[in-house]
Amino acid sequence: MNKRLITFLPILTLLVAACSSGSDSAASEKTAAASNPTTAATPTIAANYATLWEKYSWVKPTSSSSVATAATEKFSAYVAVTRNNDTVIKIAAQDGANQTLVGWVKDGANLVAKSFDYPKLSGPFLEVIGIDRAWVEKTYIENGFSEGEAKDIAANFGKGSPAGAVDNRSNTYDAGVIAKNKMLVNDKLGMMQTPGHEFFHAVQFSWTGPIADASGSKVPNWFWEGPPTFVGLQTASYLGLADYATEGRKFALARSNSGPTKSALLSEVIANTGGPDAADPYGIGAIATEFLVANVGMEKFIDIHANLGKQKSFAESFETATGVELTDFYTMFEEVRSDLGIPRS
Repeated sequence: MNKRLITFLPILTLLVAACSSGSDSAASEKTAAASNPTTAATPTIAANYATLWEKYSWVKPTSSSSVATAATEKFSAYVAVTRNNDTVIKIAAQDGANQTLVGWVKDGANLVAKSFDYPKLSGPFLEVIGIDRAWVEKTYIENGFSEGEAKDIAANFGKGSPAGAVDNRSNTYDAGVIAKNKMLVNDKLGMMQTPGHEFFHAVQFSWTGPIADASGSKVPNWFWEGPPTFVGLQTASYLGLADYATEGRKFALARSNSGPTKSALLSEVIANTGGPDAADPYGIGAIATEFLVANVGMEKFIDIHANLGKQKSFAESFETATGVELTDFYTMFEEVRSDLGIPRS
């Protein structure tokens, strides 16, 4: 919320000593009062804006192309700069893992790891690309994880998820599931965006710590899963794997325009339960991130995460970083979501 300072000028009081009595004294007091009038309080008047677009000096879009182009230009300029040259990506791939996948993970993780702003990692970042549970568990132990941590991570292998972020130390890829479901063919774009997506989760964890959960009690999941999807799709485009404007963006739109998501307000996309009646935070969150980055840039977008790490609420973190009230952002997004390609229905 914009806070306006109401300023009151000090009231000057003149004490006039009585020099004479009767009418002469009264006349003197009247003369003194007339020559020293009390200064009136002058409160600052809040500015009135016809629209929120005027309030924040944002240009209301009439099509998605201008927004996508602006966001892509700002992303490309951002990742062209190396900010974390000390970050080391260590790839641990089991024999038999698809080498195309290994290459995508290596290139995508390195781009995001080197170019994004985040606190320095405590050691090399481990990208584990495994096929069977025993190898994954062994690999994590050999790389400094406790037996309990390694067992918990390995327990998820073979259950259907192709990849996941552990924390700001590691990501895992289930090459067995990916091969079984032919995901490099059937979900090629999804797999292309995954390396940038998953390492951006490490960026988030580095700033915020473990504050995200499926309920969205501290951070709405449109903002926890949408930004990695945006970053992942932009990363794939930057690396020349799939053009964001013609391919990547369609991936996000498809996830937004299906199921319960198409009827949900962005402000309602809080939880990430994966249930049949739940909105999907990935696609709509990516489009909302695109809209945000197009207007405020990458640095302020990252600053939201930095503020969350200072124990500020999401609404406060958002406003402090961007200068825009969260409720106003939601209002503006809903005004133009049809123009962005995800009409609410």
